[in-house]
Amino acid sequence: MSEPKPLSIAQQIEAFPLMPITVSKVIEVTNNPESSANDLVKAILPDQTMCIAILKIANSVLYGRPKQVSSLENAVSVLGFNEIQNIVLAKAAVKAFKRIPKEHKKEIDMLWDHAFTCGLAARIIGESINQPSGQFFIAGLLHDIGKLAMLIILGEKYITSKWLSGLNNATKLEEEKETYTITHDEVGGRLLRHWQFPDTLIAAVNYHHTPHSSPNLQIYPLVIQVADFLSLMYDQNEAADEQTLKTVLKDHLPNFEEQWRRQNLPLEEITLESWYTWLKVDRSHGSDILDILAL
Repeated sequence: MSEPKPLSIAQQIEAFPLMPITVSKVIEVTNNPESSANDLVKAILPDQTMCIAILKIANSVLYGRPKQVSSLENAVSVLGFNEIQNIVLAKAAVKAFKRIPKEHKKEIDMLWDHAFTCGLAARIIGESINQPSGQFFIAGLLHDIGKLAMLIILGEKYITSKWLSGLNNATKLEEEKETYTITHDEVGGRLLRHWQFPDTLIAAVNYHHTPHSSPNLQIYPLVIQVADFLSLMYDQNEAADEQTLKTVLKDHLPNFEEQWRRQNLPLEEITLESWYTWLKVDRSHGSDILDILAL
């Protein structure tokens, strides 16, 4: 009798546990235009860990609130539906990967540290081009979640791969696909679709290396692509001026300017050095947020 054929990576993603009931309730409430603030509070209140995380993040230095946010009702009022949903999704996603074996802690910490920096960079870019910065933050935070999924599925085989860290170009992605029949960004997109996350986040994660391939919502993967670049420069502790950043960016993403023009994004207002400088500031102020999400 022949051995059963092993499940593909894509099939194993479909077997990942679904999000907790709190997440589905929050998505349902925030997607309903007739929902009230009280409806959102009721959806979150049974999950005390989530309530504490929301309050801590609402009072963090990164959000810079002049007055203390002392209750969940106050947090919903101050932050708004979208920001609360972003926090809930981010915490649930981070918590979902706590089951990765402890022997991989170094790699896990490295991936989340880079992801958090990318989220902050995306938030900064989003604000500068008048886009919803909160959703860009979570998109950046989750952009490499496919790598974590592949780490769970492949273990040591993926840890020793060259795709776990560093800049990814078209050649590296092709090689990753040849090796595993699927790339980490595709895995991330499948996982967020499995979890029924918003389309904007799915597009951002699934196409953050190939924004031009996204059938819609290309602004999201475009911003995450640049945020990923800036966060990798930060990870490497690069001290760079505007010209250096632009040169390295054009070498890494030669079609960057053309793609931004197609989406009518304000290319002339882009100052990579300014974004990079703000990233350093926010990174020093926001380190507690990743710890809160991981609790």
